[in-house]
Amino acid sequence: MNERDDQLSISRPGEEAEPDSLSPVFNFRKLFSDIAIYSSGSLLIKGMSFISAPIFTRIFEPAQYGAWSFINVLTAFLTGILILGGDNAYTRFFFQCKSEAEKRTLSATWFSFLALWSVLVLAVVLPFSGALADWLLGDPGYRGAVAVGFISSPLLMMNLILSQALRNRFRAKAFATLNVITAALTLSLAVIFVVGLNLGVAGALLGAAAAALVMIPVRLFYIRDLLSFSFSAVFLKKLLAFGLPLVPMNVAFWLLSNADRLMLSRLATLEEVGLYSIAAAMAAVLMLLQTAVGQSWLPHAVRIYEENRVQAGEVFKKTMVFLLAASGFIVTGFVALAQEVIFILVPPAYYASFTAIPFLAGGFLFFTSAQVSAVGIMVKNKTVYIMLACWLVAVLNIGLNLFFIPRFGIAGAGAATGLSYILFAASYAFISRRLWPVNYPLKTISALLGVPLAAIFLIALVAFYGPGVALNFSFKMLILALTGAAMLLITCRAERINLAEMKEKVRKLLKPG
Repeated sequence: MNERDDQLSISRPGEEAEPDSLSPVFNFRKLFSDIAIYSSGSLLIKGMSFISAPIFTRIFEPAQYGAWSFINVLTAFLTGILILGGDNAYTRFFFQCKSEAEKRTLSATWFSFLALWSVLVLAVVLPFSGALADWLLGDPGYRGAVAVGFISSPLLMMNLILSQALRNRFRAKAFATLNVITAALTLSLAVIFVVGLNLGVAGALLGAAAAALVMIPVRLFYIRDLLSFSFSAVFLKKLLAFGLPLVPMNVAFWLLSNADRLMLSRLATLEEVGLYSIAAAMAAVLMLLQTAVGQSWLPHAVRIYEENRVQAGEVFKKTMVFLLAASGFIVTGFVALAQEVIFILVPPAYYASFTAIPFLAGGFLFFTSAQVSAVGIMVKNKTVYIMLACWLVAVLNIGLNLFFIPRFGIAGAGAATGLSYILFAASYAFISRRLWPVNYPLKTISALLGVPLAAIFLIALVAFYGPGVALNFSFKMLILALTGAAMLLITCRAERINLAEMKEKVRKLLKPG
């Protein structure tokens, strides 16, 4: 097999690029491989609320489960503040370094600064954890759990930024391996603290904190080639200039992702928060896949933009089509199986959580496009536009939750969040097109979004009004099969090839080098 069968070609100025040739700086097979590995790793480390659901839903009542989920939301918020947009900033400048010495200086500067910054912030916010627990949860019994969650934030943040170093080195297998170890350690310690030591919700959070602490030196060992005792004020200034505008964006994105649970806790009850948390934990599987796409795509996209901008637009266009096609089928399959998974994983008290899932899945379907279009904003160093878009959509999300939750409960929360993600993707597409126009095939993209959205609607109708579990499942699988066939035909038409040629192209992309 020739190398040009595997890589999308990037031609030099003045040369005509072959439409199906491959680039020496970009490889779809490598991108898809990274996405698969990063997805599995991210699902394990960040999807603990879903992985642990069969255990904790049988230990905790819905109100306790809701409190645990809520505190995890607060912990994620503080973690997002502490990282200062550092994962994206680190990636942006890592590939601008001209030598390994510069990469070591960049890494040492950023890691040491974030560690010191996180300790200082924790010292300021920790004394207020008790008052925050009383106000948000209405129960002083959760004060210790909130404090443990806050203490774990710096540890989780350092694990995130050290993992980004592995991504920048394209060491996907090491990334996944460490996350497998972290997930196993987190769950094991949480069960010991909750069941063995009877520490309740605080014990579940303490397990995550202890695992994160243990894994920091392990991750440092894996990236020891990037460590040094050097420090650069010049690098720090650049990193902060790029990353700080992302902090308000992270706050807004946190609101976008979690306002539903925050407002359910105020407008409804912790029991409803517990039910919705199951739906959110399952839908988080989709979000984690989306995040893995972004994490895998970002280093590849930045590198090809920096090394050869002539054909970068073509790479972005093809990536958008392929990812939307795959995402459409995956999201549809997720909704088709979600109700049955809930029946298997959790006790009957949590079955009603499915109500919110179709709405959340529909929003996450559109979010796939933002993972591609966002890079068009980042490579222009205009992250302030990302912040503005996030805040606009976050405010709209709060308004939608205020309107829908009192009327429809957890279904309303899901609808508000799903609509917000659709608006979020639209805003990214608009801004990216203004900064760096890419000739995306709009008709193809509309079809790749419309078909699975219609399928999700039909699956929801079957789930809510179908004749019975067995027949419902059969109908859902039929809808899923038709959706897959439609997505394949749309992609073939976009690539202007027939099914046999598509099969051969996929075979070449997936065949080991």
